[in-house]
Amino acid sequence: MSDVWHEVCERIDDADFDVLAETLAGIDAEERAALLPLLEGHSPAPATPEPVVLPPLEPEPEPELPTTGGFAFFYSPADGEPPRDPEELRAYLARQRLRQREQDRSRRRWHLERQATEAARRKTELRRAGLALAILACTPTATDAVKRLHRPWSAGPPLRALPELVPGLLRVRGTAWCTTLARGMARRARGRATPWPFTEALMRAVGAGPPDTPGAVAQYVANRRGGPLADVLADDPWFHHVLPYLFDDDRVAAAFTNGSARAWPTAVVELAERGRVERGLVIAGCLRRLRSGGRQGLLQPYLGMLKQVTPTTDELAGHRQELVGLLTAPMSTVADFAYTSLRALHRRTPLDLATLTEITQSMLSRPEKKLVRAHLAWLRSLPLDDVVDGLVIGLHHPVPELAERTLDLIEPRLPVLPEAFRERLRSELPALDGVVAERLAAQLGATYSAPTSAPALSTDLPAELPPPLDLGALAGELATVLRTGDHDPVRHEQILDGLVRATRGDRAAAARVLEPVMPQWPGRWKSLITAAIGRPVPYQISGAPLELFVERRCAELAVRLASDPPPALLATPATVAGHVDPDRVLSLLQQAERDGWQPGDADLTQALLRLPRVVDAAVHAAAARLASPAGRRFADWLVAGAEPRTWVEEAQGSHYFSGRRIAMLDPVGFPCELADPRTATERANTGWRMPTLALWPMVTPSHRELAAAHIQPYVAATVDRGNPGTGFLEGLAAADGPVGAAMSSTLAYALASHRETVRLAAGDALITLAHRPDWDSTSVGAEVGILAGANQIVLQRIVRPLTEAIKAGAHDAVWQVTSAALPALLAAGQRPGLADVMTLAGNAARAGRHTADLPGLAALAAKPGRSRLAEAARRLVTTMSGRP
Repeated sequence: MSDVWHEVCERIDDADFDVLAETLAGIDAEERAALLPLLEGHSPAPATPEPVVLPPLEPEPEPELPTTGGFAFFYSPADGEPPRDPEELRAYLARQRLRQREQDRSRRRWHLERQATEAARRKTELRRAGLALAILACTPTATDAVKRLHRPWSAGPPLRALPELVPGLLRVRGTAWCTTLARGMARRARGRATPWPFTEALMRAVGAGPPDTPGAVAQYVANRRGGPLADVLADDPWFHHVLPYLFDDDRVAAAFTNGSARAWPTAVVELAERGRVERGLVIAGCLRRLRSGGRQGLLQPYLGMLKQVTPTTDELAGHRQELVGLLTAPMSTVADFAYTSLRALHRRTPLDLATLTEITQSMLSRPEKKLVRAHLAWLRSLPLDDVVDGLVIGLHHPVPELAERTLDLIEPRLPVLPEAFRERLRSELPALDGVVAERLAAQLGATYSAPTSAPALSTDLPAELPPPLDLGALAGELATVLRTGDHDPVRHEQILDGLVRATRGDRAAAARVLEPVMPQWPGRWKSLITAAIGRPVPYQISGAPLELFVERRCAELAVRLASDPPPALLATPATVAGHVDPDRVLSLLQQAERDGWQPGDADLTQALLRLPRVVDAAVHAAAARLASPAGRRFADWLVAGAEPRTWVEEAQGSHYFSGRRIAMLDPVGFPCELADPRTATERANTGWRMPTLALWPMVTPSHRELAAAHIQPYVAATVDRGNPGTGFLEGLAAADGPVGAAMSSTLAYALASHRETVRLAAGDALITLAHRPDWDSTSVGAEVGILAGANQIVLQRIVRPLTEAIKAGAHDAVWQVTSAALPALLAAGQRPGLADVMTLAGNAARAGRHTADLPGLAALAAKPGRSRLAEAARRLVTTMSGRP
């Protein structure tokens, strides 16, 4: 065996697969099985680059100077002033020539050394591939070989299986064994875990047929490259089998539109133009993929293919229903393509009334003004009798301008429309409000009375924290966090509490349950889990102040879990808003004094920050009797009553964030960990990484303004790009504390975010805050006016969240925002969205019977003309004057 082992090692080091395969084929199955453990523990030595030795420079004669005429040469300050004597000049030029030759020699050496290094790297890679060939050839069954090729990184380095191994593996193990291996690899194909080039080469070599699972097809697509790709695909017998997967499977579609496979859409279109692929198949497939939905990056290539194929009306005629369904697609470009195609079909053969009604309902419910306006313009040439249901949707459009444009379409034809049409509109009057309701009622001869009161805002106390997690639920919540991210502060706190409970119980049972969910990469959760099962692994922490605060608390808990777990955490909240129960904190501190243990410093600090703003007098009295250092901190905090000071500054410097308004903080009376001494410009430069903002409001649930000051720079930085998430808005709305500059600026930026989810979450936060007796949205409106007036935000974006807030009954808050923003907006001049904001102000004023003297409003209302802005100004003046 020793001789065979040495020979195999030599063949691996030679990286000659044919000779290695011949050696392995020459031994029986038992000898190969005996070699397997040795091979698993073997690591080929890295190849060393061949030394580069260049011959010395041969001497050259001194250059000859011309005897007549002139000549030129390069002058270099390093050579000094060129001499005028001919002999000295020849020596001067010889030195220049020698230096040039030495530089050329150095460049040649560098290139040769690079080639030697690359050759050594390739030799090392081939040695690793030779080891993979030997291991696979010695593995008893093909099923075991499949498992070995998919072994996770945590179990050891992967095998370097290259396509060049296939002939040698066939020679050693035969076609039947390799066919089983190829089919097993195709079934388990997934991501980078599968060496697809090797798998594909093996499948083709044994004639296993084309890939027939989505995972295998996705790998085929992701790894199919070479140029031109259309020619490669046209010659590939697998292509036509794979083609339907491109449109009907999510994994294949993701590979089709990502990374190196981005040349596929162009290649498929080219093959359709050549006639190698049926156009109808591509058109139908693209429509199916667009209809199934997905993220924009996934769908855009399919839309691009569809446009490049340029289907005719005859080809689209059979897909009318799919096109109608695409009118509600989230991507406006998809809806636009479908709408344009349907109009082309209508020009060829008029669509039936049911289809026209469905188109109208879909188009008038879209948020894009361009598409709604386009359909309203088309409807001017069509009869309206049978599309009343679609027009009703337009009258309810959340953008006031589009609702009024729908009414503008109906008004001229109303006298000649059937009575059933008029009755349908009359029945809709109670559900309408504002200008649209008033105008429609006047046209119908009906009486419209504005609602006397808006929906009442309900005030609910913060819900209690869910019950503690048992060991099984703890493992499940940890798995969720590791899969989806740590974006839920309630889950975060429950897991920390559950880890303490698990380590105070049966640590061996905790190890059995928690070890399977252990994350591979270092971080807070790996450190906490390893500490809980008795094998602590430290990790480095960094980040913004509140991020560091969260990480330090977790790092402190990991140390305690590994050595002496505390009986309980002081900072575990009692409510989902994040407040602790003062009686529970007092009881734990009293227990600590009796039993002789001390809580962690970060845990105590977090508990103090989570105390409610009002604490019972009995807790004050009992806290004054505590004698331990932790007890004295608790008692001192109860009587301190600190409040942070916040303000807003404009960042300067880079054009990217110059003019951005940044909340600043002076946390006097608070722990030093919450301070941020950086300037506004430094804080505006938030970097590319987005921290988990959703956890931050629960750090200071009784001091909303403090958390908002740390969050605001990230919300400002992502107003036009990036995603701050929405969890922080829910947390800030649930927190307590007075209104301040930081929270006002945070809400203003969030209402104008480029992400609709963030805008709507900001509107929900405004609704929640509106029922607080100490909340006033005026400062939010003033900040909106400043930002929009300076073109730091897009004003139109705030319209929908404020419209939703009015519908929810927060008309007072909307009035405060709009009335405070309008003076600055009117002074800054006309801009998109200003008429909508003014209409919102009128609706809020009507609902709450508000009035105010808004500078510039009267002058705008007095201007002649029928522009939307002037008419909105007149309506607002009329509403505030109390005239009907």
